[in-house]
Amino acid sequence: MKKIVSVLLAAMLFTSCGAAEKVEEFMDIDSNIGMNAPVLGSVTSVTNAETTVTEEVTTTVATEKTAAQLLDERADEIASGMKTAEKIGQLLLARCSDDPVYDMETYHLGGITFYAKDFENRDPDSFKKLTDSITEKAPVTPFYAVDEEGGSIVRVSKYRKFRDEPFASQKDLFNRGGLELLEMDTAEKAELLLSVGLNFNLAPVADISEDENSYIYARTLGQNAETAAPAIECIVHTANENGMASCLKHFPGYGENTDTHKGMAHDPREAYEFYNRDFSVFSAGINADEDRIPAVMVGHTVYDNIDPDRPASLSPEVIGLLRDKVGFTGVAVTDDLSMDAIKEFAPDESVYVMALLAGNDLLCCSDHHTAYNDLVYAYNDGKITDEILNEHLHRILVMKLQYGIIE
Repeated sequence: MKKIVSVLLAAMLFTSCGAAEKVEEFMDIDSNIGMNAPVLGSVTSVTNAETTVTEEVTTTVATEKTAAQLLDERADEIASGMKTAEKIGQLLLARCSDDPVYDMETYHLGGITFYAKDFENRDPDSFKKLTDSITEKAPVTPFYAVDEEGGSIVRVSKYRKFRDEPFASQKDLFNRGGLELLEMDTAEKAELLLSVGLNFNLAPVADISEDENSYIYARTLGQNAETAAPAIECIVHTANENGMASCLKHFPGYGENTDTHKGMAHDPREAYEFYNRDFSVFSAGINADEDRIPAVMVGHTVYDNIDPDRPASLSPEVIGLLRDKVGFTGVAVTDDLSMDAIKEFAPDESVYVMALLAGNDLLCCSDHHTAYNDLVYAYNDGKITDEILNEHLHRILVMKLQYGIIE
């Protein structure tokens, strides 16, 4: 029956949601970008057999809605037992310090990101013991995150104690073996990361670049959107099947811009130029599965024709595109808010507070002490209300429930 439903859904999608041939056509149907297929209960069947299939599809959708409601209820139940300080801590994805156990006990962190140095002097057993010891002090099991993209960005497989050789880049894998090799690599990667206690891979890179001279090119698939979309979908789907949470980056699309680790980058493209190109790839990854939604990382580039005054990670307009145009309901996570691109942007208000109020849920930070205190101050000052706090916390808890990080 599952196969029948899949076939019916696919047929309907190809019939009514075909790819637009030009921007004007896409704009007419852009409300469907990244959205799940519409409820099928309104479909009129011609034959009894078709009626039966339609009824069964409707029942399936209804069951999924019930499951989603139960997930929401469980997230609310967990949140109701948390203190305000713990809720605030859940909004932080902090870089691992020299004493992560203390940090967890003090700041109640929603997640910890590990870098290469954190694996250099450890082996799989000792690293697993580290994550276990952190979990013991956590009010809610945290995201244990890592940038294991492959190629030039590897943290775990960089060391032979964890893997004989580093994971290859997604571009090289795709060029050598297409989707099949990407699937095999993603499954192996998930198995390794989970075995040492990691549960959140800050990958894949969903950016589009066909310019070999651009900063981001080597980390992308090096393909156009039509080719990249199914590849990114394959990576996310395979990671999901193997219990590993993914993070698509860097929304709304890095393009051919300069390195934001070193300074502010500007993108002059018009908003509509992202629709058929960049957004389609993010949408493919977001909708790889119905029951597990990956996170999306928002970058630091300034998009001059979307919001010329703020980098994407601090822009309500950019987050609005992610929510309203791409239809994303999951966890929006910032790129590291300590990057030079953000340091150059020096408003009177805390960048951490700005990022949260812009619509991000999880704040990636190297200075979690400052980030936590800024959020606490903003809460006590009324800038962050309980409604805002609980909305972001809810998305984080739902994602952790979807991926079995918490129960």
